[in-house]
Amino acid sequence: RCDSVPNLNTEILTVLKPYMGKKILRGECWDVLSLALNETHANWNGYDVFGTPYDYKKNCVAPGDLIAFKGVRFNGVKNGMKYFETMEKHFAVVKEVKPNGELVLWHQNTGNFGRKLGESSIFLNDLKKGKMQFFRPVN
Repeated sequence: RCDSVPNLNTEILTVLKPYMGKKILRGECWDVLSLALNETHANWNGYDVFGTPYDYKKNCVAPGDLIAFKGVRFNGVKNGMKYFETMEKHFAVVKEVKPNGELVLWHQNTGNFGRKLGESSIFLNDLKKGKMQFFRPVN
């Protein structure tokens, strides 16, 4: 958890907020990041480098950071119930970082809310396999 949120990260969340429950572009998960980065005039390669990559185990995670998931599986307990979630290739925006290691995500093209922007959570400690690449957006 970061002590402060970079201004660009705050702008990204502001851009995305009106889209909650709505389809962004084609409804692909990547479209959420593309729209947010383009609307805020962030510097990115237009494909798969969404800012400055960092190791979430060594650096703080901030709202507005971006995540690329590859072959991940989460197993754990959420709201008193066992859960598992898999993401073969997926992208999301961090909406909130909670002290217990929970990340609230904004993303679309999921089993929960289809091709519309929605909100769900993961717990970093519940990662059982795969890779997560975190990015800090930059101007």
